[in-house]
Amino acid sequence: MEFNAKLFSTNLKAERARLGLTQAELAAAAGVSADAIFKYENGVTVPGIDKVFSIATALSTTPNDLLGWKA
Repeated sequence: MEFNAKLFSTNLKAERARLGLTQAELAAAAGVSADAIFKYENGVTVPGIDKVFSIATALSTTPNDLLGWKA
């Protein structure tokens, strides 16, 4: 499986919206900056795997779901 930045950003935005969180709220919960969340959602940068795990935990989902990887 390979990383698809567009799919990740789409899934990240959708999960954040589903929970009604702002970028700043998600950033605080995941331990990253709000600027980082903005960049991830807009495909400007991609997170490291440690950040993917932190974000997934903050969103009560799995890294596989955020990455669009179905088991």
